[in-house]
Formats: sequence, C-alpha cells, structure tokens
Amino acid sequence: MLSQKTWYSIQVIVILTVFFLVLFSLVFKLIVEQRSVSLQKRAEQMETERIKKAFIDNIDDQYNQLLKLYAAKEYEKAIEIIKVFNKYEKSDYENLPEIKKTIRLFYLKKKLAFVPEIHLNDYIKVSKDIDIEEDESTEVFIRTPRYGQYFYISDFPIVLEGIALSVAGDFSDGIVWTSNRDGELGKGTKIRVRLSLGEHQITATGTNGIQTGSMTTQIFIEKDPDFLKAYPKK
Repeated sequence: MLSQKTWYSIQVIVILTVFFLVLFSLVFKLIVEQRSVSLQKRAEQMETERIKKAFIDNIDDQYNQLLKLYAAKEYEKAIEIIKVFNKYEKSDYENLPEIKKTIRLFYLKKKLAFVPEIHLNDYIKVSKDIDIEEDESTEVFIRTPRYGQYFYISDFPIVLEGIALSVAGDFSDGIVWTSNRDGELGKGTKIRVRLSLGEHQITATGTNGIQTGSMTTQIFIEKDPDFLKAYPKK
C-alpha cells in the first residue's frame, strides 16, 4: 500500500502534468492562430498587389473608360474610377487632375445656384486636387456687398450676406463676419451692420467642423455728400 507521502507526490505530478498539457495546448493554439492570421494577411497583401498590378497593367483601358463616363457626364460612375486611381497613387495620371476639378466644380455649382455667376467663377477654389466625395474643405462665398462697393452713412445698415458650404452640407448660419477696422461684426448667413468711415476689408469665415474657409471683399464707407444731406432718407 502506498504511503501518504507517495500518494501526495503522485497527485502533485498529475496536477502539474495536466497544467503543462493545458498550457502547451493554449500556447500551441495561439501559435497556430497567429500563423493563420499572418498567412491570411500575407494572402490579402498578395491579392491586393495582384489587383494593383492588374490595374496598372490595364491603366490605359481604365483611363479610356473614365473619359467615356466623363464625356457622357456620368460623374457618379467616373468618381468611382477616380477613387481607384487615387488608391493606387495614380491621381496625376494624364489629364486626371483637370477632370477632377471639373467634376468638383459641377457639384459645387449645383449647390451654389443662387450665387451670382461672377462670384462663382472668380472665387471658387478649383485648384485643389482632392477626392470629390472625400472633400472636407469648406467653401465660403460673399454674396453682398460687392467688391469695391461704396456706401454712405445714410445707407446704413449695410447688409452682409454669404454662404458656407461643404460636401457635408450648408454651414452658413455659423459664418463669422469681421472687419479689419471694426473687428468682429456678427455671426450668421445674413447680418446688418454700421461701420466706421474709411476702407474696410470684410471677411466671412465658415467651417464644417473639420476645415475652415473664408472669403474677403473690400468696401468703402464715406460721409454723406451735401446733396444727400439736403434730401435725407424718409
């Protein structure tokens, strides 16, 4: 019959054996899983490289397909192909930058229908070479007053009106108006102000919460001439 000490030793050995077997099983499983993940990542990387190579090998065909969609003004489909060019670092291929600018301008024009055409053509920033749907910029436009406009004191209050748009929506209510002479003038898409005499650089600044945009116009405030003083506004 086994002694108590021997029996105790056997129990310890059994427990340790089970512990190391479980530990070995867990370690082995972890190694297998890590190897599996590594192989999967490697396979995904190889597949990505294969797709990229196939795209570059047929890049002329892709570009010609883009040109056909662009000519047909199927811009939504064209954008999807443009994204692939950007993804594979071919955003400057052939005339692609100009195509992207034209498409971006098209979408902004749709949003800015009420802005005078001269404002849109003079101040829109079409030089940005960025994705259409991933554009995080804010475009700000001053509708009134016009650049170089003169006002008399009797014209007060002067209306300042503008818009702040991005692909994410309309942020015009948050426009902050400032003057280089009088400081901050107010906030909103349309405000009425009284300014000091002299030349003013009026700046409208808006943001979509990611990027800030601004536009500046120049106006002049003068005293009422004598002929106006003789005929005050009613």
